Amino acid sequence: MDDKTKAYIQTLAEKYETQEFIPKDPISFPHRFKDKKDIEIAAFVAQWLAYGKRELFLKVLAKIGEDFKGKPYLYIKNREFDKYKDDKTVLYRFFTFADYYLLCEELYTIYFVEGKAVMTMEEVFKQELKTDKVKDPIVLLQLIGNKFSRVKGIPHDTFSACKRLFMFLRWMIRKNSTVDFGLWDIMGAENLLIPVDVHVLRQSIALNLTTKKTATIKTAIEITANMKTIFPTDPTKADFALFGLGVDENKDE
Repeated sequence: MDDKTKAYIQTLAEKYETQEFIPKDPISFPHRFKDKKDIEIAAFVAQWLAYGKRELFLKVLAKIGEDFKGKPYLYIKNREFDKYKDDKTVLYRFFTFADYYLLCEELYTIYFVEGKAVMTMEEVFKQELKTDKVKDPIVLLQLIGNKFSRVKGIPHDTFSACKRLFMFLRWMIRKNSTVDFGLWDIMGAENLLIPVDVHVLRQSIALNLTTKKTATIKTAIEITANMKTIFPTDPTKADFALFGLGVDENKDE
């Protein structure tokens, strides 16, 4: 990668990683909350629904927010989602309310054992992995896949780009950001992989950041390796540059 391209990506990253990025992004949903558990839950639900046109899934998240009544953790604790069990009504695209029920049921099993509160999601993951720190993001992907094995829309393999889960991990792990939360220390930002969606892939191909033509885990690894030459300790900062530019160039998507 030449110095001109590096400077271009640095400029774009600074341009897009601002407070103005938040309102039209799925991260706006967890930004409604302050408590760590509330943010974890809202963020996980937001990444799960982050398919297709943003204005559409943001409307669905707004309705879920009404259901939460400002307290996602209490919503899960009190099992207010039980009303959606076996409800085959469409929630969004190929997700039904029954799918949403299963997502919430698995969240309940993370936060509660025999009805008693246990830990935050991060603390549960640390306990499961028997370590406070992991370096391989694939390990976290596999753990999440196992925890949510019954839930449609959660990747259960590590072949695909796993864009939404990497986005969730970026939200939770990157610190000193005006956008991301940086609440977790289970992994350093230097070990994150870039979330690859159609916008990031398109820009990465145009800038010769990848030799791949489809979004897979190998694509994410290749793009991230290139981004480490610009942001050695924080490669997913480049997500703002590539995604932001892609959206600006394709306003209708």
